[in-house]
Amino acid sequence: MSFISNDSFNCTLKKTVGVFSVLFAFLLSAQANVVCMCVTTPVTFLEVIDGDSIWVKKVGRKVLVHFSEVDAPEINEPGKTLECPQDQRKARQARDLIQEMLTSAKEVGLIIKEEISQQELRAQVYADGLSVGQELLYKYLAVEGQGNWCETKKSD
Repeated sequence: MSFISNDSFNCTLKKTVGVFSVLFAFLLSAQANVVCMCVTTPVTFLEVIDGDSIWVKKVGRKVLVHFSEVDAPEINEPGKTLECPQDQRKARQARDLIQEMLTSAKEVGLIIKEEISQQELRAQVYADGLSVGQELLYKYLAVEGQGNWCETKKSD
């Protein structure tokens, strides 16, 4: 003896599958900037230079890493002429966000895009699987691509 008709069961099943499909699609889009650390090159974070460059230790060697996917404003240093000095607040915020993310991370990893030399490379940087570059973009502390932050901001 059946308590639920086949039509009722099929309708309930379709609704349940539909709800889970929507939920799954939402979760995928919400986690788009997350990567499994198993696909990254593990490194030890050493120091932030600015909003798109850091020092790490990779296989016992100190390496300069330039973020491959973003460009952030430069931090003013003595003797350095900046094209966009008005963006110093954002430059410091970007540096501070990177510092916070990488010092608090249990794992820091790179997806290397270009090896410039043995001591310098371009890479996507991840803190516990979260893309540091994407976080900078979400907080409007960087722009996509490589190049000149100031020129990109002028064209907005």
